[in-house]
Parts: sequence; structure tokens; C-alpha cells
Amino acid sequence: MGRGKESKTVEFLKKAYNSLLDSMFPEGYRCLGCGTELKSEFHSRALCDECADSLPFKTGKLCSVCGTGIFVGTLCRHCSCALPEYDKAYAPFFYEGLARKFVLDLKSRGREYIADYMAEYMYLYYSSLGIEADVVVNVPSTPRTLKRRGFDHTALIAEAFAARAELPFLSLLKRISHKKDQTKLSYAERFASVGGAFGLADASGAANKTVLLIDDVLTTGATASECAAVLKSAGAKRVNVLTFAR
Repeated sequence: MGRGKESKTVEFLKKAYNSLLDSMFPEGYRCLGCGTELKSEFHSRALCDECADSLPFKTGKLCSVCGTGIFVGTLCRHCSCALPEYDKAYAPFFYEGLARKFVLDLKSRGREYIADYMAEYMYLYYSSLGIEADVVVNVPSTPRTLKRRGFDHTALIAEAFAARAELPFLSLLKRISHKKDQTKLSYAERFASVGGAFGLADASGAANKTVLLIDDVLTTGATASECAAVLKSAGAKRVNVLTFAR
């Protein structure tokens, strides 16, 4: 093939690719941050350049277990007093700014499609760090939350993530009881509140596996720790936690 024909072929393929993207994301598709219309090359990340640059990526010195910001040492004051049941927690973003907006748009405003974008950022972070995992499990929502919201937001994130990571997604956990709204509780009260709140929906899937537990946000880590304890009681050899924000 001559250079002229080759360049025309490449140009044709580029146009075909952009046409495909435009058919998937029609005109009017807008940045989830500022609302400006996005060009096709930005559709996969759902943000314009300016908003993408403003994402609150986690930087600085972090606790080697739970990932919260610290000033000295390797552990935060909570982990230094008592380690959680999970082995290590990861999150690409601090829970602020656009990261907080993503979470609230999904959970409070019913924008289910945002789960896929959250999963994309989480997968890129997971891949860059080489996090160990055999199976993907989500922190299940309460029946009350499912009835109100109409979907399980963590399951949406976990399924989309598992597809990208080419890992099995297993619904191994179930809610046994509904506890108080944790946003109103102290650190110690949160751990006490979730005790016994989770059980096994399937006891076989965790045995001898490194489980990647998926949730949207890690705050105190009480829920993740309780879930990890249940999974380890089923034989999981390790439980890592991956959330969108911390």
C-alpha cells in the first residue's frame, strides 16, 4: 500500500472511531463536573481537562493500613491502637470536591451510570498499584436503602470494576440487621454499631482467596472491618479494600 493510500486508511479509521464514540455519546454529552459539552476524546473519563485536573487525588503521607492522612510514622492513631480486620485499604481520591459529587450523584440523585465512571478510575488506580485480588465482593446495601434507592450502588461499581479487572464478582455478603445512621456516631460507636450487621450469603467463594472488597467511601473503616471479619471467617486468606474515596 502506498503512503497516500495508507494515510487515507488511517484517517478513515480515525473518523470511523470518532463516529462510533459520537453515536455512543451523542451531541450534548456534558462534563459531570462543570456541565460543559465534551468532545468525544473525553467521554471515557466523563470530565473536561479542567475538572479532571481538580480531582482530589490522594497525596502526602498516608497510613500504611487504612490510607488516611498522617503526619509521622507509618500508622494512624487508630490503626496503631487496634488494626482493622481488613489487611489494607486503598482509594484514589479524598472524599471532597468532585469525588464527593460523583458519590452523591450516584447515591442521592440516582444517576446509576456514574458507577461505571467510578469503577474506571478505581480500576486505573488498582492497576497502577498492582493490588492483589482473586475475587471482587461488594459491601451490600441495607434492604431499606435498596427499597428507597431502587438499586445497590456498590454492586453496580463492583460489577463494572470486576469486568475491567477480569475478575469474578461474587455476592458473598448479606445484611443481617440495619444499624443506626453512622454519620451521627463517634468513631468507637461506629465499630460497635456494625457488629453482627453482616453475614455470609455464600460461604464457599471466599475460601483461600484474596478478596477485594468494594465500597464507595471509606470513613472510619468500621463497615469494611466487619465485612472483612465475616469473609475471613469463611476462609479468605486476605481482604483488601478498594473504595472510590477516603
